[in-house]
Amino acid sequence: MTTAIREAISDFKRVKNEPLLMLTILCIVLATFTFVLWPLIKVVTFPTIDDYMNFFRVQRWYYAGLHSLYMTFISTISCTIIAFIFAYTIVRLDVPFKRLFRFITVLPIVSPPFIIALSYILLFGGQGIITKHLLNIKVDIYGWQGLWLVQTITFFPYAYAVIYGVLRAISTNLEYAAFNLGASPWQVFRDVIFPLCRPGVAGGALVVAINVLADFGNPLLIAGNFYTLPTEAYMQIAGWYNLPTASVLATALLLPAVTIFFLQRYWVGRRSYVTITGKEIDLAFSKTPSLVKWLLFSVCLAVTTVVILVYGVLVIGAFSQAWGYNWALTLKNFRYMLARFVEIYNSLKFAFLSSLLAASFSMVLAYIVQKKQIGINRFLDFLGILPGAIPGLFLGIGFIMAFNEKPLALTGTGLIIVLGLAFWNIPTCYSSSLAGLQQIGNSVEEAALNLGANNFRSFKDIILPLLQVPFLSGFAVSFLRAITNLSVVIFLVSPRTVVGTISILGLVQNGVWGSAAAFTVTLITIAFVVLGIAQLIMKKTGKSLDI
Repeated sequence: MTTAIREAISDFKRVKNEPLLMLTILCIVLATFTFVLWPLIKVVTFPTIDDYMNFFRVQRWYYAGLHSLYMTFISTISCTIIAFIFAYTIVRLDVPFKRLFRFITVLPIVSPPFIIALSYILLFGGQGIITKHLLNIKVDIYGWQGLWLVQTITFFPYAYAVIYGVLRAISTNLEYAAFNLGASPWQVFRDVIFPLCRPGVAGGALVVAINVLADFGNPLLIAGNFYTLPTEAYMQIAGWYNLPTASVLATALLLPAVTIFFLQRYWVGRRSYVTITGKEIDLAFSKTPSLVKWLLFSVCLAVTTVVILVYGVLVIGAFSQAWGYNWALTLKNFRYMLARFVEIYNSLKFAFLSSLLAASFSMVLAYIVQKKQIGINRFLDFLGILPGAIPGLFLGIGFIMAFNEKPLALTGTGLIIVLGLAFWNIPTCYSSSLAGLQQIGNSVEEAALNLGANNFRSFKDIILPLLQVPFLSGFAVSFLRAITNLSVVIFLVSPRTVVGTISILGLVQNGVWGSAAAFTVTLITIAFVVLGIAQLIMKKTGKSLDI
């Protein structure tokens, strides 16, 4: 009998002696199977073989797949380049407006994902401020070019967050060693700085690719005839309620999404490039050539200007009498929003409940994976990250198919929205809790156990208080993602459970720009209030929110 088998048997026997732990593990596995694996299985197995073959026979669907891959490729490249420029400028250069640049990298993350497309239409559409009222020209802004610009502005902050962390951690001593050996600034960047950043650049690019591939709102509003898999799947359900075809298109979207996700996990897992060995003192960053410095600054300033225009036009639209025709200031759009405030309330309620569930579930799961050697830790870890590989649109379709009949007839209820958002956000909260647990030494809990505490009491009295910060971080980020989500909830809402993002989408599609802008400004304001509160609490603990 091998050592691994003996250890597994020993772990299993120990779990048998801890019924509460075994019950918790069974509940986690059952919940994940029910609300992640079962919807996935329902979508994949619902179509027939002939339905799947139609994907290759119907030219439109085949090209939708190619369009999705093409946009993922070009948007990932542009997002990663801009993200690297922002991260390099903020971390290493002495330039003005660095706080403004950092603020700009947060804005798209706390906004509904299709808001950039809405602002792009308000700026450059048929009644756009710039195209019609300033330049008096007609421009067709719909198509892949407009979608490319919109997705670049929307998703570059996701890559920035990863690259920024890697750049900040690089020791400057290696640069000075290279300079002392006669290397030029370009050689130092090419042979020292960028190779050390490469894992972060690759990880950031893959994060962007996952989000661009699954993006639904922006293509729906701005892509025009450049159809993609998410929009085609949506139209099959919203237009014809053709579940077999929608399932085929969703599955076609799932395959590259899963591939990119696990490739990203692989890169993140091997991203640690050691640059500090032993005790040393980091010097100031080496001086960047003046021309390069101000060129990078100019790029950041240009992107910042575009983002300010994007969000500024929303504020203007929210207070305008009739967009494009009557610019008189008015509060009627906000009065309309208040008359439908139940939809904002639904957004808050579902986001709060789903985030609380996701953070609690993830904290328990992370504790078992990190602190309990039970022989199936890798399997449980896989369950914790699995929902991150599933596009939101796919999960939404899976939920309406899996929970439309007994014994779990949840369709049309608020509970299905809470569960959908919660399990979609579990990887975010799980990563936060896992990182927090890795900083807690085993000796802390062992001391409590040696003093006679059982596992439950040691978890409640020792581990839980130490996990307050990771719990809050996961909860806050999950809340921001949930309140601005569209792809998961679009198939799950009913007339009684409509949320803010659905209202905004409907208003935009009907050309009611002012009211859509008012709803958007309200949601963004709520997101920033929550973000500010979380940051204040985290600041008292000496931590910062991972966003």
